[in-house]
Amino acid sequence: MKSKILQILNEHCDTYISGEEISSMLKVSRMTISKQIRKLIEQGYQIESSTKKGYRFSSNNDVLIKEQITDNLQPFFYDIEIMESVSSTNDYLKTLAFDKQEGYVCVADYQEKGKGRNGRSFYSPKQKGIYMSFLLKPTLSVYESLKITACVSVALWEAIKKNYQIDSKIKWVNDIFIEEKKIGGILCEASLEMNTASMDYMVVGIGVNVHKQIFAKDLASVAGSIEEFSDKIISRNQIIKDILNGFYKYYNEIDKNTFLPAYKEHSSVLHKDIMVYERNNSYPAKVLDIDTNASLIIEKEDGSTSTINSGEVSIRKI
Repeated sequence: MKSKILQILNEHCDTYISGEEISSMLKVSRMTISKQIRKLIEQGYQIESSTKKGYRFSSNNDVLIKEQITDNLQPFFYDIEIMESVSSTNDYLKTLAFDKQEGYVCVADYQEKGKGRNGRSFYSPKQKGIYMSFLLKPTLSVYESLKITACVSVALWEAIKKNYQIDSKIKWVNDIFIEEKKIGGILCEASLEMNTASMDYMVVGIGVNVHKQIFAKDLASVAGSIEEFSDKIISRNQIIKDILNGFYKYYNEIDKNTFLPAYKEHSSVLHKDIMVYERNNSYPAKVLDIDTNASLIIEKEDGSTSTINSGEVSIRKI
């Protein structure tokens, strides 16, 4: 009921629609509509009401609507579950991983305990960002699985470019930056079959700061949102659809590595001096190349070269 009312209000954005019209559309009483509207207002949706005119949805709302996401979406993503809140979309989808087919998607309006890499949290306020996960069951080795993160990164870059005409940067292994601000991250979590070291499934989590927001002091200097760099206001539904369609394009031909040219072109670390952080060790290096598995080929200070496919890096300020 709630999602249907939100869809109707969103379709009549900035114009009034009477409670009688809504009740007729949904075949319920006007009292039911009135109660549901009150609940939506209590949950933070900006809905104006007028005794004579009815209800009006402010354009400040950006409501997640399944029908808008699935319109012209690749059939690979066969079902999308939209939730008001969840602890973490990755954690939630992992509980369903053995019961769902590849291509299942869950999207939340906010996360209570959004996750980043290495146990970090991802700030996920209501109606401000994209917090979604989707299920894959790839036939890739563990070493090749980094390709999936790379495909998502390129798809996210393309979605931002298409909708905002902004050039972002991909920071290996899983972050998206605009200028010096991190605006998004990708967290891939896999379940392995121990005997063969093959993947039972992979959950791909994506978090993107879309709308302008106030970050806590400890985040304000490093985190940002896309709208800080653009005057455009784009529906999250459109961006989600573009990310999913873009990802599928590369995932469908992942064996051909068609993601790789764009991944290299928009990398923030390629040919840069970096610090590598592996386990409890750190050392300086230079990135020589990115291989077909999206791993970094680096040169150490002693002139030796190696390939890294895990850990973290930061760009050195010379």
